[in-house]
Amino acid sequence: MVVSALDPPAPPAMVADVVFVIEGTANLGPYFESLRKHYLLPAIEYFNGGPPAETDFGGDFGGTQYSLVVFNTVDCAPESYVQCHAPTSSAYEFLTWLDSIQ
Repeated sequence: MVVSALDPPAPPAMVADVVFVIEGTANLGPYFESLRKHYLLPAIEYFNGGPPAETDFGGDFGGTQYSLVVFNTVDCAPESYVQCHAPTSSAYEFLTWLDSIQ
């Protein structure tokens, strides 16, 4: 493929700050795998530009950042009602957070 100086530059990759807020109660339990497969994974692949790879260590400054907030009900005491994960640029690391939701 030959690129001339007259060709417009390629559009930049999608860069976003993505925050998923997920209910961590037993009510979501039966539906979580379906939610993960049909909504969360496609959204992550969209923002990541493809499937997350285990070798994805992030570190791409200026790239997409993923954050996770899991909220529960009062009956989870003495645990915290909300768990927040600091942003990461690794889509693979973000998936490990999703997999750790009980």
